[in-house]
Amino acid sequence: MARMLDPMDNGVAGIVRRQEKRLPRVNDGVAPKGSGRRPDLEREHPAREHVLLTVLGVRPQTARYILGDRHAEARLAPVALLDLLSPADRPDRVAAVCTPEAKQESWPILEAALRGRCPVERIDVASGMAQADVDSYLGQVSNAVTVSGEVDLTVDVTHGYRHFSFLTYVGVLYLAALRGVRVRGAYYGLLRSDAPSPFLDLRSLLELPRWIHALEVVRETGSTLPLAEALDGGAQDGSATARDIARDLSRVSEAYLSGLPLELGRLAHDVRQRRIKPLKKLLARDHRLPLAENLTNRLESILVRFAATTPATGDGWKRRVGLTASELDRQAGIVDDLLRRKSVAAALGLMNEWTVSWVVWRQGGAHEWLDYHNVRRRAGRLLGAMAKVCGDAGLRDRLTDEQRSLGDFWMSLSELRNAYHHHGMRPLPLVDDPQAEDTVRRIRSFWNGTLRSRPDIPLSLGESAGGRVLVSPIGKRPGVLFSAVHACRMEGAGGEPALCVVIGSRETDGMVTEALERAGYAGAVETLVVEDAFGGGREEIDRLVRAARPHFIGAEEVLVNVTGGTTLIGLAAEALATAARDLACPMRRFGLIDRRPPSEQESEPYRAGEPFWLDAAGEGDAGDAD
Repeated sequence: MARMLDPMDNGVAGIVRRQEKRLPRVNDGVAPKGSGRRPDLEREHPAREHVLLTVLGVRPQTARYILGDRHAEARLAPVALLDLLSPADRPDRVAAVCTPEAKQESWPILEAALRGRCPVERIDVASGMAQADVDSYLGQVSNAVTVSGEVDLTVDVTHGYRHFSFLTYVGVLYLAALRGVRVRGAYYGLLRSDAPSPFLDLRSLLELPRWIHALEVVRETGSTLPLAEALDGGAQDGSATARDIARDLSRVSEAYLSGLPLELGRLAHDVRQRRIKPLKKLLARDHRLPLAENLTNRLESILVRFAATTPATGDGWKRRVGLTASELDRQAGIVDDLLRRKSVAAALGLMNEWTVSWVVWRQGGAHEWLDYHNVRRRAGRLLGAMAKVCGDAGLRDRLTDEQRSLGDFWMSLSELRNAYHHHGMRPLPLVDDPQAEDTVRRIRSFWNGTLRSRPDIPLSLGESAGGRVLVSPIGKRPGVLFSAVHACRMEGAGGEPALCVVIGSRETDGMVTEALERAGYAGAVETLVVEDAFGGGREEIDRLVRAARPHFIGAEEVLVNVTGGTTLIGLAAEALATAARDLACPMRRFGLIDRRPPSEQESEPYRAGEPFWLDAAGEGDAGDAD
């Protein structure tokens, strides 16, 4: 005796079991060509119940149904379908949707035909004449199908009202996506009174929305993962081609979502060149998808924006990627795409690196543009220096209007990018915060209005680059300053400085002129006087830094002697070295050794000591701000 289904019979235990499983794929039950079955389903999921969901109508009539090369005669399509399916693909039970009219006319026929062969259950629904019946229909059908937990589903929509076919279609899409149901077949019997009635296989129409959604996800988010999962799980024969395409699509997604333009350019180019045609064949052959060519063409049109024109290949391929105007434009397009999709963290990270690349390109370093220590770090320092000068009211006027805009942009970008880079572990809130939103707007405004078009903004700080600057304490022994000047003239040191910034005290004021004259130095001199060389603190050092910074802007190189004077003066020399580094000045520190006894040093102060360099050329450069 058939049992009536309670529409709400969908227990908590069953829901929990379903949620513990992965989301289903509509086509997981697709059989290999020619077999009509998937024996692996029985091995992998032996406990899954197989349900035939059918819709009954009125005025049943006998028809001769066809499925493949098999024939069966019946008054109802589900009865014929059970006869025509192979034993391995035959459902375990039948759930029949019945209106009050179908319950009177067709249900007794179905019940009698399947008695002793297969359990059959009735789902009573309204005739669907009211809007409220739509929700009721979908809820009753979905709960009835999944009453026993996870199931495999075969669907027959031959009979019943026309709108029931559409509602059933929507319900099955819902079940496949969210309720642990795997669709193994979908059929419609094309009823003919004067000829055999073939069963049409509609399974691909159930699968098509998943592919459309996957492509929509690519378009909206840049993620190809749903596309890769649909392909990887849906290949009928588990072909290596399908797995390879799915793998490459997953890699494209990883590169895009991580903001990796070089990897993305190479992978997108490879998918376009090597995977689109095989993918088109797989969709048409294995998945039997309508619009297969349109779907793959759509995917290609999305990838073309990201693909490199001529990507490098082989080991060490990145070193062979050229930095050109077109490459910068391609990467700028990826930034735009990430911003449009509100992938703010990846967009800001790539925008940061793009700006560094733009500076490298402007400065003619395109050949080694990925060399961080010798190329990219210098470019980042220059941008950081502009930002620091912009933030200094006493120095801001040294920059042009364009440079000030660039400096303000870089300061905002660096701060916000770092906040995202550290996953919000900074005081600034990043989501639903007016300050963060305003910063993003200002960054985007300068990016869209100026920077992404590769402008010719002057990149030298100040009107022109200055000469070399020597920073040196003097202390009570004037020989320190004397030796520092001679150190600059030694081979490999760079030669005569154009400016000498001396750190002294009131007691050493008269020694500066004498020491420089004895050294034969005739250049410019700036003396920074420490008011309290022994007891001064942080404020004293900060005052000296503020006084020295204007002399560093545009300097060709800053050489800092850290020997001589009191402890405070030595700390001040180190602080000036840091200030020079922050202003994008190539900077090197050195010390001086005088091996003579103290008495001889006092009696004969003007004998050059031996310099030892703490920084090799370029080692004093600062890295990007973090």
